[in-house]
Amino acid sequence: MDSQSIEKNHASEQDTHLIGHGIFEVGHAPHELVPAADGPAPIEGRLRKAALRVPESYEQCNGFTLFGRRIRTLLYSTDVAAIRNSNADAIFAVYPFTAQPAITAALLTVAEAPLFVGVGGGTTTGRRAAELAAVSEMQGAAGVVLNSPATPEMVGQVVSTVDIPVIATITRFDNDAAEKVQAGARIINVAAGRRTSEVIAELRAAFPALPIIATGGRDDDASAATIAAGANALIWAPPSVVELQRDMMVRYREKAEAAATAVGEERPVATVVPVPDITDMPVADVPNGVVESVSPEVEAAEQIGDEDFVSPYRGRLPRMPLFGGRRTY
Repeated sequence: MDSQSIEKNHASEQDTHLIGHGIFEVGHAPHELVPAADGPAPIEGRLRKAALRVPESYEQCNGFTLFGRRIRTLLYSTDVAAIRNSNADAIFAVYPFTAQPAITAALLTVAEAPLFVGVGGGTTTGRRAAELAAVSEMQGAAGVVLNSPATPEMVGQVVSTVDIPVIATITRFDNDAAEKVQAGARIINVAAGRRTSEVIAELRAAFPALPIIATGGRDDDASAATIAAGANALIWAPPSVVELQRDMMVRYREKAEAAATAVGEERPVATVVPVPDITDMPVADVPNGVVESVSPEVEAAEQIGDEDFVSPYRGRLPRMPLFGGRRTY
């Protein structure tokens, strides 16, 4: 074997040895792809993670494509902390108040997923709803949502105003719902309560290619029935921040109790250090000459009383000049 072959084999062994200490498995060159059992490992921050995770059963939706992105799950919330810490594909920000651009701007500041924002349909109607939709589009919203009282004419007015998709909410499938689709609603949100699956099935039969979203229900069986009826994406209402904070404090208390029990304390006792009362503290020592002390007798003698005050006018008021000439009475 010549010297060139020996050097090549030695270099190959050295590369394999170095690979074992890196991110690649031993025996794989750096340019080779290392297959993973379940795909690439999820990337999370050291401190920041998606604390609010959509139920896994929601991932069974086939989804719909919005501007090149696949939407399967939507987070129903206007809480900026929940929006920032969720793994949902989109945000469904509808609230029972008059739509305001300031609220939309605040939500868009923290949202990392497409945001669908409500612009009216009940209290806010007509031209104002269309103007709010236009402002929402300019702010960066991915779509606007109209509530169920919105008429097909109103849907058509908003559709002609914005280029982003208009989501129309329906509570049942009737001629009014069909006219909203024909007016240009690109997505239908079914909010029919217990009849949600039934309404979705009727809507799907009439419009096979129409994107349909709906709430996932209370359990996996309800979400499975909604998906089977024809829903493309499910809306998930997360637990409130108050509930999450309460659960966190319960865990903290249990952890503190367990730590106290581990060290043999039957009941945690805090060591309290007495805090001095500032009202009983002595007056600070002041060096001589810094503050001049005056005896009470001298201070009283230097006081000017009412009887010692002499007016410079000696009881006469000065004559004030007349403005604008002499006045004739």
